[in-house]
Amino acid sequence: MSKLKYFICLDIAHENNDIQGYCLNFECKDQKSQFCFQCFADPIKHANCKKDLKGFHSIQNLITKSKEYLNNLGDQLNKSFALVKTKFEEQFKQIEKMNKQLIKISEYLSLQEYQQMKENLQSIKEWYQYLNYQDEITQQNQIGTQLINVKRIINAFNQDQQQQQSQYLKQDYDIKIQQGIELLNNENWQQAQEHLSESIKQLEKQQSFATFFQCISLFQMNQCYKAQILRKQAKKINNTIFLDLMVYSELELQKNPKNKFIQIAKSYALNDQKQYQSAIQLCDEVLFEEPQNLHALYRKAISLYDLQKYDDAINCFENAIKIDSNYAIAYLNKGNSLNKLQKYDDAINCYDKAIEIDPNNATAYLNKGNSLNNQQKYDDAIICYDKAIKIDPNYAAAYLNKGVSLNNQQKYNDEIICYDKAIKIDPNYATAYNNKGIQIIQFQQVLHQNASINMMKPQKLMTSLQ
Repeated sequence: MSKLKYFICLDIAHENNDIQGYCLNFECKDQKSQFCFQCFADPIKHANCKKDLKGFHSIQNLITKSKEYLNNLGDQLNKSFALVKTKFEEQFKQIEKMNKQLIKISEYLSLQEYQQMKENLQSIKEWYQYLNYQDEITQQNQIGTQLINVKRIINAFNQDQQQQQSQYLKQDYDIKIQQGIELLNNENWQQAQEHLSESIKQLEKQQSFATFFQCISLFQMNQCYKAQILRKQAKKINNTIFLDLMVYSELELQKNPKNKFIQIAKSYALNDQKQYQSAIQLCDEVLFEEPQNLHALYRKAISLYDLQKYDDAINCFENAIKIDSNYAIAYLNKGNSLNKLQKYDDAINCYDKAIEIDPNNATAYLNKGNSLNNQQKYDDAIICYDKAIKIDPNYAAAYLNKGVSLNNQQKYNDEIICYDKAIKIDPNYATAYNNKGIQIIQFQQVLHQNASINMMKPQKLMTSLQ
């Protein structure tokens, strides 16, 4: 009986009449979609959507048409896939053929069969031109022409995939917002809250990626401090950015394993997870294909620095500088490595070069101040910290390090003022609280004439990597 109830009209005026079908209009204002003959004849009911009242026979026809449409669409998809598959199989067979030829040539060379080598000399020349002078390749170079066509197909496919993915993400976000609004209209408050929260998370993830990728661009444009600020902003927008970046980069690399930018982006994520060797390996893969890739050299050096392999890191930074003598970020982080090796004068020279290239690099002034502080040149160190603060009045680390130098000059009141400023800028700055606490204890020891007054010192200077 409960099943039959759904096939009889529930309108009180003509209750128990057999229903004839349903209203299929999305915007229908009537509470009940089903209708009987009297509902159909009523001018008030379904006033704006009479044409969308469909009987069971019409609904059955709709289902049949829908199935036919799906079958046709499936056939079209299979045909398109077959064409693409055939094209890719043809290109793959060509690649296999070339590979077999190279194996044979290698065997001829090992066996010193020079006559065979001579017969294959044209192929060797074509490979040489392709690998070294791609801009000069003509139709006579059959191997080069074929490989360029293969790369064009791959690039076109990847570009199409990226455009589709970008469009899909935008459409998906718009759909989620519209669905959230619909839930609000239906007063489904909890579902709407969950739906819209998910939309915000998705938007934040995209925004954090865009901000992070901007920071990489700024590093390459020698705007290092701006890049550093953007990287912090990206983490503030999305505190799991590097975990999300790991997932994103792995998906992208499945589509195109040789995407150099994504490989480097993944190295950032690996380094953040302290998987330094994996990050170095990824950078080496980029450098194998492109030995002069500055950003890959820089990121490899950062991972070496984090492994405390400072000499190896310096070699990487120097290789980058040989390629581009104005690569500011290499000078700055080479200075950091030299500072770790207590080669303070050399470190200061590197910071000066970084400042010469990028005068607004507050980090270079901060780290130069650290080297001067380590040389007990406290006045000069404070001048550097003040320059960093002038560039960025909200640079909490500069106030903290200035406080440490003031402590070394026994200017304790000024020291505490610096820690307070650092805490005001960053209320979660644990090192600033710690240093201030140590200094307050020292004051108390002075008041009580405690002999152990010199036993406690502020924490070490904060060095900033970029």
